[in-house]
Amino acid sequence: MGRRTAGALAAFVAAALLAIATPHAAAQDDEGGGDEPTTVRVALSGYENNLTPFTVTFASGRPDDLLMLVYDSLFWSQVSEDPEPWLAESATPSNDFRTWTVTLRPDLTWHDGQPLTAEDVKFTFDYFNEVAGPGRWTHHVSDEPPYRGGEVIDDRTVRLDFARPAPTFTILPGADLPILPQHIWQGIDDPETATGEPPVGSGPYKVTEIVPDQRYRFEANEDYFKGEPLVDVIEMPIVTDPNAAFQALQTGQVDYVDRDVPPAVVDRFESADDIEVVRGTDFDSTELRFHTRQPPLDDPRLRKAIGLAIDYDALVEQVLQGDGQPGNDNWVHPRSPWALPGGDEHEFDPQRAERLLGEAGYRRGPDGLRVSPDGAPLDFEVLVSSFEPESLRAVQLAARQVQDIGVRLRPEALDPATLRQRTRPGPGGPPAYDAQMSGFDWHAHTDPDSLYFFFHSPGQRGIGAIFTGWSNDRFDQLVERAAGLPAQARKPVLHEAQRVLAEEVPLLTFWYRDGVNAYRPAAYDGWVTDFGHGILTKRSFLRPYAEPTAASGRGGGDDGGVPWVALVTVLAAGGVAVAAVVVVRRRRQAGAEQGFE
Repeated sequence: MGRRTAGALAAFVAAALLAIATPHAAAQDDEGGGDEPTTVRVALSGYENNLTPFTVTFASGRPDDLLMLVYDSLFWSQVSEDPEPWLAESATPSNDFRTWTVTLRPDLTWHDGQPLTAEDVKFTFDYFNEVAGPGRWTHHVSDEPPYRGGEVIDDRTVRLDFARPAPTFTILPGADLPILPQHIWQGIDDPETATGEPPVGSGPYKVTEIVPDQRYRFEANEDYFKGEPLVDVIEMPIVTDPNAAFQALQTGQVDYVDRDVPPAVVDRFESADDIEVVRGTDFDSTELRFHTRQPPLDDPRLRKAIGLAIDYDALVEQVLQGDGQPGNDNWVHPRSPWALPGGDEHEFDPQRAERLLGEAGYRRGPDGLRVSPDGAPLDFEVLVSSFEPESLRAVQLAARQVQDIGVRLRPEALDPATLRQRTRPGPGGPPAYDAQMSGFDWHAHTDPDSLYFFFHSPGQRGIGAIFTGWSNDRFDQLVERAAGLPAQARKPVLHEAQRVLAEEVPLLTFWYRDGVNAYRPAAYDGWVTDFGHGILTKRSFLRPYAEPTAASGRGGGDDGGVPWVALVTVLAAGGVAVAAVVVVRRRRQAGAEQGFE
């Protein structure tokens, strides 16, 4: 898309947001008063379907934290080596760490008023292990640690058994797995079909309306066990275009955007009187992932040479304008508790890259481009999301650097759906592509088993086939051994595995983006920087974690009946269309029929 077209689209979307939000702003001004509900508007970067652990699309900035507004886990959060008890009051292991006895808090309830008990916890582990297919949360039960059954002792106590030692249970799955209501899910044999009614959880917010591809509405769970949330209503219009989203923030039509602020507008927002910019550690990484089973990229010497030729410091300065940390060669975020100490450096050495390629038999052709020993040119297409301009710019700059060693990188911008289709393995095996730009978030970098899950050789263990397809026997041995060790004993084993990863280079970690969030404090200023998560988490809306000032307390108008016209931008043949309003489904009230249509 050309710059003029992109700019016109951003202006159109922002104008549409302005048109549909202005009546609400006027209502706030007219009605005012401290007794009216507090409403916060969050521009969500993608539609997440029905917001269940089995139907989220991972199209938004932080689907994990979004989901946890609705659900709860036993502990919070996996970023910590000693997570805070949440639904659980305590968890006690057996001597061999194969059995954990969990005691729940008293008087827990679901959104529909039904009690949350130990039966629900056992059911959740059983369901993820026996019914749910492969997925973001499933592998923490069915793969590592391997759950084998549970026993309900009483309403508040459950005993969970694992086939292998699970010494870090309180981190994962304890601080990550969303606990499910048995009375809702026990009749659903295929969880991916649960897309009819909004979800029922136990979290601080209830999903009360969903307009597919257009918006969500969350309302506070007044009976939440940690106290009534500080914000009554969260409206989330879906704005996929980042320029339009931040223009809407600037003009006051939304109060927060679930993306990092683009480097080009950070200074403008920091100098604005009505916008606050807050920085934190999000543990996000941006990477170029090689398809390591696609010749000649199956050669680690070639991958290493490409990495040696790229200056990550220059990428951070030119693309992020310094708002980030250059990547390291062992991938794990340097502030993760599992990171290799002192391993936060990237080896930038174009001369060594030249030597490696020459020794491996990659000779230069007449045009300076190298070819493999069997004559294949070192000309690689890098797939990039069209909604990630920073990633696209990074590939363009990296391409200029690697051309000096005789390698060509060609960025190809695709819409997210096409990108997923091009890169995900199918029944016939991995698709044909060279590399892609992608990234991992806090969950990956703080998971003590992340190296195991993401980079173990494709097969019965892990999900490495989805990401790079890389295989290394020494690495596999290390991460398999680490999985059964307590935290402190696990670290040196994981450190050695990171050294193997750094030398074999299945991916290049360009940078770790600093969390740079912007919001409008007049709407709400209780946002807290939750280490590793950013600010859109449940703790931003709960005391004692969040303490908004009186200026942003419970003012604002009643949001009922606001004419939020559905807004969908469709890029087709250069045109823009606005979709019709879709009838929303409301969650049934307590006592109504349970289950999904």
